[in-house]
Amino acid sequence: MGLGLLLGFGCAIDEAADIAAYRQVLDGGLPRPAIPADGLALEFATALRIANAQDELLAQAGESYVRSLVDRERRAAAFLPRIAFGPTLFARERTRGSTDPRGADVELDARLGVSPAADSARHTAGSLLAGAERARLRVAQEDLLLDVARAWFVVRAAEARHAVLQASLVVQEARVDDARGRAAAGLKRPLDVALAESRVADVRARIVDASSEAKNARHLLSFLLGFDVTSRAFGQEPDLSVGDCDEATLIERGRRNRPDLREAQWRTSAAELDVEAAYGAYWPSVALDLGVFLARDSEPAALDWTSALRISLPLFEAGLIEADVRDALSRLREARLEQSRRSRALVQEVRIARDTLHAVRARENELQMREQAARSAFDLAVAQEAVGLASNLERLTAQDDLLAVELELAESRIEVRLRALELVRAAGELRGIAGIPEEQPSDA
Repeated sequence: MGLGLLLGFGCAIDEAADIAAYRQVLDGGLPRPAIPADGLALEFATALRIANAQDELLAQAGESYVRSLVDRERRAAAFLPRIAFGPTLFARERTRGSTDPRGADVELDARLGVSPAADSARHTAGSLLAGAERARLRVAQEDLLLDVARAWFVVRAAEARHAVLQASLVVQEARVDDARGRAAAGLKRPLDVALAESRVADVRARIVDASSEAKNARHLLSFLLGFDVTSRAFGQEPDLSVGDCDEATLIERGRRNRPDLREAQWRTSAAELDVEAAYGAYWPSVALDLGVFLARDSEPAALDWTSALRISLPLFEAGLIEADVRDALSRLREARLEQSRRSRALVQEVRIARDTLHAVRARENELQMREQAARSAFDLAVAQEAVGLASNLERLTAQDDLLAVELELAESRIEVRLRALELVRAAGELRGIAGIPEEQPSDA
């Protein structure tokens, strides 16, 4: 019974604690967000947090982090003894003057084998690799949040385009009715009516395309969030002013906050310790065995304990240690190259994201002026057509120009928000948009 209790205690695993370990990294201590009730608008930050809480791929990345914590504990176990309970039952041939040929030895055996230089380096490297996996989990989180944001903005762009087309359709259908009435009175040609009807049909076809795109984008967003948002109203996105910062400030913030850079730094430091561990194999290793007999029937029956201390210094390992050292040095060079590449990529991503944001903002400003000009041209064409100074074709051309710029402007406004969010990601601050507290860079 006592052995059963011992085994049961040794096998007790707290799975909830393992899950909580990576949820703490992802959630920053915040409670699991609730899905808004039907009829309530879905806010942008809430959508990001719901996806963060429910995405399976993100949870799988969390399990990788849990395994890195397990590996760290496994490396620390190199400095702890292994204790085993080993009862031995024996039977032998009875001989003259021997004791009872049957009996049992009950022994507790403790063994400790340590290579001080190598095991110490491996233990520290395990902590660094756990920090790297933690940063890698953060990278996966930011990838998910950006995917959700992009799907959100695709929905908003398609629905903005749909709204512009619907408003244009109302105006153009009124124009068709007017053209039909004037044609019946002999004031318009049948060609003018046909052209107006053709424009209405074109707008209706565009509405179908915009509606289909919006529905498909909502289906994608529903998949990412883990609940149906096909008929859910959306709230407004936050006002992002990160693009107003200068380039050097954004790069510095990225170096401080970007989890992919942090991961590369952790892995480089771990690779340096792996080199130390490989060289540590040239140093002596120590093994200690201690056996304590709780009961003993074998000869010599009076023996209560045994111990042995063994020190081993490698003399010839057939080149195996040298191969391990070369392998570790190669991995260190590889890690340093990756860290350098990611550092340069950060600069490139910030510059591209910032320049793109400034470009789309400038384009939005130009489109606003173009819209004002197109609206004035359309109003003038309508007025001149009414007094016979402009043809129906000129009015239709002005109407098409106005519709085109209205569609471009609606999409441009959404694109500005998306590009601003991508710049936030380049600076490593996307979690803040979701309202998730940031971690300290030194957290492992």
